[in-house]
Amino acid sequence: MKSLFFQAALIFAVITTATAQQTLTQSSYPTSVLGTDTLKKTTITSAFPTLSPATVGLWDMSVVTDTVPVYYAYRVATGAYQYADSNMYTFAGYGYQGNAQTSITAAGIMEYGVNIQKSGYSLTPLTLGVTDSLIINQQNIVYTSPRKKIAFPATYMSSWTSTYSADFSFQVSLSLISLDHAPGVVRSFITQKDSVIGWGKMRVKDLSGSPSAYLNVLQVQTTIIKTDSFYINGSLAPLPLLSIFNLAQGRTDSTFLHNYYRAQEVTPLAEVRFSNGAYTTPRKATTHVQRLFELGVADINNNARVNIYPNPATGDKIFVDGLSAAGQWEYSLADISGKAIAKSAITVNNGATTIPLQANIKAGNYYLTLIRNGVVYCVKPISIAE
Repeated sequence: MKSLFFQAALIFAVITTATAQQTLTQSSYPTSVLGTDTLKKTTITSAFPTLSPATVGLWDMSVVTDTVPVYYAYRVATGAYQYADSNMYTFAGYGYQGNAQTSITAAGIMEYGVNIQKSGYSLTPLTLGVTDSLIINQQNIVYTSPRKKIAFPATYMSSWTSTYSADFSFQVSLSLISLDHAPGVVRSFITQKDSVIGWGKMRVKDLSGSPSAYLNVLQVQTTIIKTDSFYINGSLAPLPLLSIFNLAQGRTDSTFLHNYYRAQEVTPLAEVRFSNGAYTTPRKATTHVQRLFELGVADINNNARVNIYPNPATGDKIFVDGLSAAGQWEYSLADISGKAIAKSAITVNNGATTIPLQANIKAGNYYLTLIRNGVVYCVKPISIAE
């Protein structure tokens, strides 16, 4: 028994000793974050670990029960900003797709608005009116001021606040109250408060369901308070319409979150939603199950200027840019145990190169080492998909 206790204590000591307090800045992220993130959600009945604020914390999200299958979040190119997160939103229970316009700046990760695609729904099952409908307009919503997803420098005890408003437009036809494609607006006022309440290490389940390595994270507590007002034909929406959609003027909704952020990733390693403002009752969680690498290897020289794509890799090659053009280059690809899978010289032109992937490489997590003039230039984690 003493031996087992000693081993457990030793493991904990190794993990906590290797933990370093993080400070996230613009340089903590690659020049491009476009791509696809693979995510898992917890089941309704999932139990949760203790998620109290902590310094040198150790949070084990691998104990939660995940739904299957996994789902995907997409970050796509956009015009005026660095990228757009493609998300699903709802209005009165009806879904629509929007791309959140976002940039990583010296001030932080900023969201400026949402571009929404047009959607339409028949309301006949709800109202029995044969021509009743809801149309969500194609629109570009611009916040009155940016939403600060992360304000830089983000480190323990730092905090930031975002206050902004936005208008969302729609059209509604309801024969019961003589509305025919009547223009409507939802005017929302949002206040968001974020505080870095802890730091430490977290692990989650990987794609196969096995525990990942423990990864350095910042623990950020978020409170979002959103108040909505509803208008039809330029006036406050009538009570019958509000009743049909189960809405109320001036209704305030509160959201309570913990986000666990790691360097290099704009998607939190885990987002945990709580049922109460005391943050004592976790209700559901989303975990990011890609690039779950041991930081002891990846920290050798994870040069933020170097960009590898696509990641996860899905074809027979990957592309690398952000390299210095001078020198003799080679690469080495190793699995997470350090076993070399492939190695070869490469040619770098204008700071970019292409690396072939052999057809027999199994799906999983790997390390790509780039070597210039016989010296390790950087080590980058990469996932290879089926």
